[in-house]
Amino acid sequence: MRLKIRKICLPLLSAALLVLSLTACSSKVVLTAGLGKNEIFRVGNESATTTEFGLYLAAIAWDYESVYGSEFWDIETGEGTTMVDNCKDLALAQLSRLKVMKLLAQEYSLTLNEEEEELAALAAERFMDSLSEEAAEALGLSLDGSEVLELYEEKLLSDKLYAYLIKDVNPEISDDEARIVTVQHILLKTYTVDENGNRQEISEEEKSRLYAKAEEIRELALEGESFESLITKYSEDTKSTYSFGKGEMEESFENTAFELETDEISHVTVTSHGYHIIKCISTLDREATDQNKQTLLLQRKAEAFGETYNAFVADMEPELNQEVLDSFELVDFDLTGEILFLDIYGELTADYEPTIQS
Repeated sequence: MRLKIRKICLPLLSAALLVLSLTACSSKVVLTAGLGKNEIFRVGNESATTTEFGLYLAAIAWDYESVYGSEFWDIETGEGTTMVDNCKDLALAQLSRLKVMKLLAQEYSLTLNEEEEELAALAAERFMDSLSEEAAEALGLSLDGSEVLELYEEKLLSDKLYAYLIKDVNPEISDDEARIVTVQHILLKTYTVDENGNRQEISEEEKSRLYAKAEEIRELALEGESFESLITKYSEDTKSTYSFGKGEMEESFENTAFELETDEISHVTVTSHGYHIIKCISTLDREATDQNKQTLLLQRKAEAFGETYNAFVADMEPELNQEVLDSFELVDFDLTGEILFLDIYGELTADYEPTIQS
């Protein structure tokens, strides 16, 4: 029987490599001799086996079920797919990224040192010790855990590659760039919501009256009436206080907030939600600003890594064994209480810092 092959896109994780996005597929066609029945996909000279895919799929599925319960599998996606399909897509994305990272590490001649190899071996040993023989058989694993060891080694190499590619990215991030402000506001909405949840804009005449009311409320605040009491009496937002940095709020609201001094009250500011009177509580939250600097640094490093990664995969044409993927099923075995594959890696590498040569 001839296997169905289709092209797939290679995944790239964003920011702190936690949120999945996809790079664009190239138009270049790479001819291969076809994929074996035990291969899920191939990219370059690297392929992912059904055993590796099954391990990732099981780990992701267990993680979801531990949070949402068995009802998770009954959730309607509304897209003609099932939650199992979604877990397959995520497993495929994570595993394909791992294989591409292995290829990219070879471009930089990166390898694991003895300490890192021992760490991978420890993780593999711990995972295999957590499984019964029946569970290992259900996952299609060899009793010596060779497949698990290889995946842990590839994950460590992936982390090492990332650290190598971002080692020189240390931009200066100013207080102003990372500044977090805290404000309170009063909102008068310029729309209503009908019983079906549809938004309905009020008329221009009603908006004029509402704007005048906002000006009156602002005057009361300027005259010294408690802003908290005015919020309670007039605001139509369920939240009164916001702390945020640049690029996080609607532009007009953000611009106004960042121009205010502590305790200063704004003019009536217009957003898509309505009319706002804003009071500045703090022009710079020191702790939050310092934390935001770290967040921005991680973003800059991820962007730098992404440029290299995207350039590397641009001409690749990975292939997917669609028939095997479609027929792949979750492990039909009670693994309740088993230590999870990805959890062990996270625990053992929590304090791990890759050794990077200059």
